Amino acid sequence: MHDFLYLPTHKRADFQRLSISAVLITGCLLLLSSCNGMSGTATTTANNVKSARVVLAAKVDASLRAQGLAQLETLQQWAALMQQYNGNASTYQQELISDQQALRVAQTESAYQAVLQTLDQQVQSIKMPALKNEATNQEHLLMQQADAWSQQHTYHDDYNNTTYHLGYEYGTNGVDGFVQDELSRAHTLADYQRAIEDADMFLTSFQAYKTNVSDKTPWNQAHVTDLQLMQYYKTLNQKVVVVSLGEQVMRVYDNGKLVKAIKVTTGRPEKPSLPGAWQVEQKLSPTVFKSDEPVGSAYWYPNTPINYAMLYHSGGYFIHDSWWRADYGFGTQFPHADSSGDSFSFDGSHGCINVSKPDAAWLYNYVNVSTRVIVY
Repeated sequence: MHDFLYLPTHKRADFQRLSISAVLITGCLLLLSSCNGMSGTATTTANNVKSARVVLAAKVDASLRAQGLAQLETLQQWAALMQQYNGNASTYQQELISDQQALRVAQTESAYQAVLQTLDQQVQSIKMPALKNEATNQEHLLMQQADAWSQQHTYHDDYNNTTYHLGYEYGTNGVDGFVQDELSRAHTLADYQRAIEDADMFLTSFQAYKTNVSDKTPWNQAHVTDLQLMQYYKTLNQKVVVVSLGEQVMRVYDNGKLVKAIKVTTGRPEKPSLPGAWQVEQKLSPTVFKSDEPVGSAYWYPNTPINYAMLYHSGGYFIHDSWWRADYGFGTQFPHADSSGDSFSFDGSHGCINVSKPDAAWLYNYVNVSTRVIVY
């Protein structure tokens, strides 16, 4: 049993991942020329583009001219994406300038078609390294931010006289490791796009987490970061379950209005819960959880009957009742003396979000499959 706000710079649909307007292409091409030590001024570059259009107007079909300009812009966009995330785009910049010149001087449609074919090959060749570069950059940013903040924010546990770093859900043992695993397995454009989207989502969650730490609003009242995240994910007009890892609190909303606040116990530092924007994928009542750890492991547990379980991520992350616990709220994710006296209650969960049996029963009846779950 697995037991403010950073805003990504873009949304993705297919490979069109930057919103760079065609109006800027002349300026961007000038910048690329400058980066490669080319002489000339903005006027010269603009005149070259105009000149290319004049020559091609007499020699090349208009639809081919449109394809050429579109492909130049596409290659420029991918090169700009590479630069934006600190990648080396010099080779592609040189290709872009060369292609621009080749299109300008092409005297026949067959010559123009040959340049278009080269351009298409160059566009295809830049996609994978550009996406890989962006994904790696975003993973490093998440790791750096999580590590830096965690070093400055700790919790001293009197129960075992141990100091823990807060925000561990976002570190290498948490979602940063999650993205690292995605990158290590990535082989396709879609794989890298998914890693980028997940890294952006986790960065968004982490910024909300940090902002909420300084919020003095009582735990059982609506929090600004909850509402900001719901607005960001466009869920203000529906039921949403929001879990604040920093507070160890769940707040349930309907149409942006707080319906119920519940104290929870989430994953221990070795088995953190999963931040992010998810949804209820399955409801089970009753069910039995079985350990995927061998007997003798510190994380093994006997087959455990569960009354109400709501899967919010297919990796085995549930919201469920933990009838063996008596205490919930901040501190229970670390080793503690639970007033139940149960030996399995002394620490946080194995990654799931634990609530009391009455609260689990209420939540189970309130949510539906597809109800959004935001954990931060």
